[in-house]
Amino acid sequence: MTLNNHVQYILLAEFDIDKGASLKYQYPNETGTDEHILSELMLPDGAHLRAEDWTIFCLNQLTPDPDQDIVKQVQSEEKPLLYVLNLVRTKHDATARRGARVKAMAICTRHQYLHIYKPVLLLAMENYFENPSMEILESLYEAVNSMDLSRMPKFTWHERQILRASDNKTMFEEMFIDDGSTEQQQVEEDINIMEDTEFNKLRRGTYIDLASGNVREKIPALTKDRHFFETKIEYEGIKLPIKIPLTVNNEEVGDFSVIKLINTFTPNMNSPGSLNPHHPHLDSTGPYTHPIMLLLNALLTQKRIVFLGYGHPSGEVANYVLAACALGSGCGTVLKGFTERAFPYTNLTSVDDLLKCPGFIAGVTNPTYEEHTSWWDVLCNIDTGKITVSKDIDAVKARKTSMSPEDAAAAAAATFANFSLGRSASMSSQQYKQQQQHFPQQNLHHHLHQQHGYGQQPQISDEKKDSDVEFMNEVLASIQAHYGETSIRAKFQDYVFRFVRLAAIYEEQVYHTTKIAWNVPGMTLGYGPVFADEASMKRELQANAQRIEGWRQTISYKYYQMEFTHRIENSCIQKLDVYRQISKLKRLRQIPDQEVSSIYEAFLNNIITHRQMIEVRKRK
Repeated sequence: MTLNNHVQYILLAEFDIDKGASLKYQYPNETGTDEHILSELMLPDGAHLRAEDWTIFCLNQLTPDPDQDIVKQVQSEEKPLLYVLNLVRTKHDATARRGARVKAMAICTRHQYLHIYKPVLLLAMENYFENPSMEILESLYEAVNSMDLSRMPKFTWHERQILRASDNKTMFEEMFIDDGSTEQQQVEEDINIMEDTEFNKLRRGTYIDLASGNVREKIPALTKDRHFFETKIEYEGIKLPIKIPLTVNNEEVGDFSVIKLINTFTPNMNSPGSLNPHHPHLDSTGPYTHPIMLLLNALLTQKRIVFLGYGHPSGEVANYVLAACALGSGCGTVLKGFTERAFPYTNLTSVDDLLKCPGFIAGVTNPTYEEHTSWWDVLCNIDTGKITVSKDIDAVKARKTSMSPEDAAAAAAATFANFSLGRSASMSSQQYKQQQQHFPQQNLHHHLHQQHGYGQQPQISDEKKDSDVEFMNEVLASIQAHYGETSIRAKFQDYVFRFVRLAAIYEEQVYHTTKIAWNVPGMTLGYGPVFADEASMKRELQANAQRIEGWRQTISYKYYQMEFTHRIENSCIQKLDVYRQISKLKRLRQIPDQEVSSIYEAFLNNIITHRQMIEVRKRK
């Protein structure tokens, strides 16, 4: 039997009435994490009150240093970041002390789709209750690592995004190799060749094979959903079918729901929401900023976030944390560095380690956290649906920026005249309130006219569409219309992508240099987001200036800056910001004919190969 490296460790913990939580087994060897911490995480608060609970936590997390080079903090291959899927079972037993036995079994894996292991973990736990021995862990370890993924296709980033956005179950079917002999596949192909007539070409369910030119017919009964790779885990003679999702992005871990996160923290229609303290990084639309936007701002600017679910299953709390990580990262397509600072479930035992991590995103069930406002910046109460900003948030120590405060202030003054941008991470609420003045109108016209092409001042459909209020209205309307999880995630992906592109324009104006702009020699059609005119651009910069300055001090910004150059160099399409050109055609009502011709001519000259077509399909 060939063993793969899907799962690194199997853990077993028990609750003893005399000793408390204790870690009994680690297989095939020790994890290197403190046993007491592991046992406390595996047996969460209140687990004995439920027959079953699922918990997710992480191992081998690094504590990021905001002042250290991000390259030096990359995760070691010897101690990779591991995601832990933990099952807690409580079985009532009249012969046991206190009338119940509580045990927890966990799988530690690199796979983000760790929820696929739930069925086999349930069977192994049942076997362990009947025969509590190390052999149960050993057989589970062998079973999960015998899962065959050799035929699973390896999609590029762009291919994965296309598959994710498509409802077509046969997308990229040519990249799949199903079980069965080559001869049988050839027979099926020969059978499916049809007479090349005009009628057959137009018939539903047929397609033309571009390689041979033959008209072929699909057999619907044999079609599989290619958004998943189908395999199996054989455990104790039982073959468990497994469907591995192929559209998972880097910052998406587990089987969470962004829609559930939004619904939980969206206030009632009759209530404007809770009044939060002013903070320059969080209140993008004033004191009644929508709670989800406040949470997104907190994620972008690396605030310490706690999800509190007193009396809720720890697995439910963990899923809120994982959904928040996806939200802040643009669902793994724009930013990174969130899951490595995530603590999907933690407790008071680990509070010291938690507080050492800048910008942590943690899930807890102990109400003590709510009382200690100095431990967090933003607290999301799952039970009440309320998001609270800590009164101690301004006491957070300011981090170093890429410029000294004096140089930054001088650059801001030169660019925005009398408008103060306030780059201090620890700006007081009073200072922030005093800053809410009109955005300057001077010193931007010349640069924007030449670089971003506002000479014609075309009109845009729904001018305020990019405001936070309109964005959240659109998201909520889509949820009410029963849009799927993928569609809602895509909206936040586009939002975060536009935010980072806007940040590049901001840096050019204030600091006169940026490393995150799609600015390469020969790019005649411009780069960056599309605006109707200078006034709308200035309004959007005003709304985002504080958030951008907050983001520029974060770990996710350093990651983005580090990877941006590499991303441009490896792009199949050079000298053309495709996203900008498509945005023009989609959003602007009036574009000069000459510019439209230039856009289409640029498409013809720069989009030729298959790989380039794949990139364009993603950016649409």
